[in-house]
Amino acid sequence: MMKHAICLLSGTILLAPATATAAPERGRSHAKASAHSPLKSSRVLPRNESFTAARGMAAMMGTGPIDPCPNPGANPVTGNASADLSVGGIACAAGGITTENTYARVFTQAQIGTAYTVNCVNFGLDNSGLPLPGTIALWRDPTGGDPSINEVELIASFEVTLTTGDNQLLAASGDPVCVTLSGDETLVVTMDYPESTDGFCTFAGGTTATGETYILSASCGLSDFAPLSAIGFPDNQWFVELSGDFGCEDGITGDLNGDGIVDGADISILLGAWGTADPIADLTGDGNVDGADLSIVLGNWT
Repeated sequence: MMKHAICLLSGTILLAPATATAAPERGRSHAKASAHSPLKSSRVLPRNESFTAARGMAAMMGTGPIDPCPNPGANPVTGNASADLSVGGIACAAGGITTENTYARVFTQAQIGTAYTVNCVNFGLDNSGLPLPGTIALWRDPTGGDPSINEVELIASFEVTLTTGDNQLLAASGDPVCVTLSGDETLVVTMDYPESTDGFCTFAGGTTATGETYILSASCGLSDFAPLSAIGFPDNQWFVELSGDFGCEDGITGDLNGDGIVDGADISILLGAWGTADPIADLTGDGNVDGADLSIVLGNWT
């Protein structure tokens, strides 16, 4: 198994193959090196639609994100405690130059419900080198918990340009994507990029979030998603925000779990939300789940 050296480079923590030089440095200037240690082939996630990456302003800690999404939804969702983008990310690198890396964050049904329309994915990025091609992807994890690349099912994946700069808030935007979840399913959002030729590319974020940030990089011996807390970095959390709306307009009215039919499972969801303002079950939009919503479900029974 490949051994790893852990070093602090320009305010950014990284994992590096043991053949690379590792030394602590202060400040945010990024050291560069021309020599790379031997790397395995980069893993590229599938891509099926073009996204554009719109560069946003760096968000200030505690103020909430400055949403760069060109078509923001009414119900943004994030697991991060704040929009802090000042904490350096974790990346596999050789000689101070990043190799291929994939990051992931998980969104549960408690956060987005059983149906959610994703208009954009806002995400934090640091990149000291030339712009890189990247991919933002949405996956369904049928078992929930920690994601595995061998279990997740692709919903949609989109190309982005990872521009040069620190503390960036970028947005992947395109046609809205309807995400439906049932049972123990969760939504997994990933970002991947190939090795850089001249710089250090990683996520930007803060120190506190609900759930984990995960990393996958074959160059550092991480062939499946590993939580950063498990490899010694519990306080580095990638900032990810879904910009969209609860529910899916293209679905059948009353299909609360998004399985394409209106049946007893939807009744169970509605009754479980009875008397609340749950946006998934409040079909009338009057702020209360009651008999009027039940009538809609029964009227669309399939």
